[in-house]
Amino acid sequence: MKKLIMEESGSINEQEIKKRPLSLSVLCILTFIFSGLTCFSSLFIPVFSDLMVDLLKSNPDYDEAVKAETIRLIKAGWGYYSVNFLLSFFSLTGAILMWKLKKIGFHFYALSNSALLFVPSLFLGITISWFGIFFAAGLIALYAFHLKEMT
Repeated sequence: MKKLIMEESGSINEQEIKKRPLSLSVLCILTFIFSGLTCFSSLFIPVFSDLMVDLLKSNPDYDEAVKAETIRLIKAGWGYYSVNFLLSFFSLTGAILMWKLKKIGFHFYALSNSALLFVPSLFLGITISWFGIFFAAGLIALYAFHLKEMT
């Protein structure tokens, strides 16, 4: 798409308007959804943790080992979920900035998602999963591919 810009001298130059690639739009929309849900759940889970644990305990078909880990995660407390909320909010902020083709958004996104990998380990002693590392690194790499379109 081209835009006409008038210079002070009165001559007309054509300047290319940067257009967001479809793949970057898809990545940003997915980040809006998942970071938004994480922000919401980080505020929701601590408030209703007792009810969630009761519902989980009442399900006889749930695997006991998985049930114990899930209850531990639900009962992690406000400290864990506050840090989770803050880092997810920064991830969402990064996606909003990248939507606007701002390079600083990539740095917000990359740093917050890298830090999110360590939150369960630091607060709950849960080991970092390889799946989580590869998934986060993959998304960061996909965003990094679009850095040339950002200013």
